[in-house]
Amino acid sequence: MLNHAELLDRWERAARALSGLGVRAGSRVAVLLPMGLESVVVTLACVSLQAVRVSLAADEPPARLAHRLRTSGAMVVVTPDALAGDGRPVAVKASLERALGGCPGVRGVVVVHHHPRPVPWTPGRDHWWHELTDREAGHSRPYPGDMTSFPSGGDLDGGPPGPGGPDPLATPPARRVPLIFDDPLSGAAPDDTDLGWGERPAGIGGGDDLARFLDEKPPHHL
Repeated sequence: MLNHAELLDRWERAARALSGLGVRAGSRVAVLLPMGLESVVVTLACVSLQAVRVSLAADEPPARLAHRLRTSGAMVVVTPDALAGDGRPVAVKASLERALGGCPGVRGVVVVHHHPRPVPWTPGRDHWWHELTDREAGHSRPYPGDMTSFPSGGDLDGGPPGPGGPDPLATPPARRVPLIFDDPLSGAAPDDTDLGWGERPAGIGGGDDLARFLDEKPPHHL
């Protein structure tokens, strides 16, 4: 189980790794991962880069997988090496390798280790997930331990990363704006009274009480 700081660190490292493979705003990242931590981290990384995640089934036949990769315009694929299914390993990376023969637009493949078995490998194109993300360790923003304030004044989007634009994951300026955690029920709202909704105020009777009841809005906390 991860705490929020660890999750923040993981997705920022993943975002930097994908950015290093050329992923930019609008890029398509195909994901063949099962539900799990890496799948969540890839999704957050794509969101932070304004890239588009394209979810594909890990058991797609190679011909159909190739068609989906071509039509989606995916430039990077994130895949498990293999998965355990029905008591035997499913060679996901090997199947993907056959599909990639007809997908010249795919420039990078990131392999997440799930099941120990040999996998076909293309040097320069294929990368291990743990190696890419480990390289980015120590480059993430420090987690704000003081949750009573939040950085403000910086542009977190910042334009495309790398040459020609600032890094979208760069640390924002130090100016901080206080966060307010007031209890909304600790004071009376402008459309409310402490007398209670529909209660008769002392000294008011008959028609005045009915008019007040019809005009008064319900308390904001109901």
